[in-house]
Amino acid sequence: MKHLILKISVAFLVLVPSSVFSQENLPLMKAEYFVTHYYTDNANGIEWSVIPRIKCDILKLYKPNAKKQKVKFVSDVDSIEFTVKKGKPIDFNILLKGDTAHTRIIFNNELPNTISTEDKLLALSLFWSEAKYNFAFFDNLTFDWDSLYRTYIPLVIQSKNDLEFGNIMRKFVGTLQDGHTNFAGPYYARPYGDVYGLGVKFFSDTLRVIMIDSLLSEKIPLGSKILKINDIPTMEYIETFIYPYVTAHYPPTQRMLAENRFFNSHGHSNEFMKLSFLTPSGEMRNETIFRDGSSKQHPRIGRIETRPYDTNAISWIDKNIAILTLTTFKYEEIVDWIRKNRDTLYTADGIIIDIRNNQGGSTLIAKHFLQYLIKDSVYLGFGSASRLHNGVKKAQGNFISKWEEYYRMRAYDTVFPSVNHIPDSIRRFECPVVILTSTWTVSAAEDFLIMLYERPDRPKFIGRPTFGSTGAPLVIKNWPIPNSFARICARKVLYPYSLKAFDEGIVPDIWIEPTFEEFMSGKDIDIDAAVKEIELQLNAKKE
Repeated sequence: MKHLILKISVAFLVLVPSSVFSQENLPLMKAEYFVTHYYTDNANGIEWSVIPRIKCDILKLYKPNAKKQKVKFVSDVDSIEFTVKKGKPIDFNILLKGDTAHTRIIFNNELPNTISTEDKLLALSLFWSEAKYNFAFFDNLTFDWDSLYRTYIPLVIQSKNDLEFGNIMRKFVGTLQDGHTNFAGPYYARPYGDVYGLGVKFFSDTLRVIMIDSLLSEKIPLGSKILKINDIPTMEYIETFIYPYVTAHYPPTQRMLAENRFFNSHGHSNEFMKLSFLTPSGEMRNETIFRDGSSKQHPRIGRIETRPYDTNAISWIDKNIAILTLTTFKYEEIVDWIRKNRDTLYTADGIIIDIRNNQGGSTLIAKHFLQYLIKDSVYLGFGSASRLHNGVKKAQGNFISKWEEYYRMRAYDTVFPSVNHIPDSIRRFECPVVILTSTWTVSAAEDFLIMLYERPDRPKFIGRPTFGSTGAPLVIKNWPIPNSFARICARKVLYPYSLKAFDEGIVPDIWIEPTFEEFMSGKDIDIDAAVKEIELQLNAKKE
């Protein structure tokens, strides 16, 4: 609950000078616990954190085409109710154990339109120009970047509100199809955004329901196969309306992002969708669902993959096999943690390295851990290529062939793989080792695999293909849009020995794809496959 409370606080807290209004003689609600809830006719029991140190804690409510909105706050000991109208904020106090939290409620029936046309055009132009000169995979584009930019200028000018502008920018950025190149924001979690009350996942080529709001479960049973969305075949709909916003070009990653971000990510809270589906009993049905999954907050049934973040752990299973779970390479402390725990790992008969949920961090940390797996005293790091600019060479490249690549904006500076020495003090893992991967294995975690992949003595990779994106993201400075940012991948990583560009996910040696029944049971078939592989290697040694 702590994480959820923090998320809501970030979404709604706005600092307002204490001089704006007086706190005297305002309605008062008492609370003994810092978590309360608020209720409206379209928001049922949303958590609200009481923070007295904020001079004015602002709740924004939104309901299209309405003139007013009822809202009720309920604490552990008290409640208070208001009817708030557009343009007429209501102020009240929450008394938390003798400390006063000043609170304001603002109601609106229109989507926010706060970004000027000048700032919208500046944002579009900054991204276009930085990508033109710095996007690492510019030579892979199959369309004219300048022509696309020109097409988007009127779209940006004509955008009616901040959310529409954000979607236009996301689609523009999505044309580059790179996981380290994206536009995020403007952020409007609530009240303008919400999610659908169901979760879906691809099994082979079929999109199936794996989680559902309990009130919808009789209408849309778990396991239902979604055949059409808004009367359009599912894959056609996804390719037309979802993939253009997905910052990836590798098909397994595109599917993963589509299933995770389309139904479950925040969109406009007034949206609805018609689903045509086949139930597990073989019945064809049609149902219309709405984006009210968060505001209604009914219990959910089914299963959603949980992805632990920023945690590293060692666990043990039968036959003295250790599972080393690394969900991040972010923090320098990880190196010390590995050093403190390596003696334990040396006693294992087999080691499973689980980086299925590792979304990267520092390549230096990945390199440190790599030393325990490579038998040689030296190894190659990855190479890289980045865009190269020279004004004079570009000018003369129009008629001098050796500089033509500068003129065509396709010159690259290549950095060849580094030779890395492993200290004699590093004792290698001698037992069989396997590495678990998934489409959530990203960035520095992929750097780790890239440096291993072409070596003949490496551990086997088991699971699903990795995300397919790493590099050095350039965050654009002087960004004019509040509560948002944009970044561009500026480095193309090269495999150490072949110097092949890394632009697709790494395919595991043993590809494991759970069935719907296996997934819903919660059984970890990746671990089962890893144990089987370790046993095969141990038996081979005995022979």
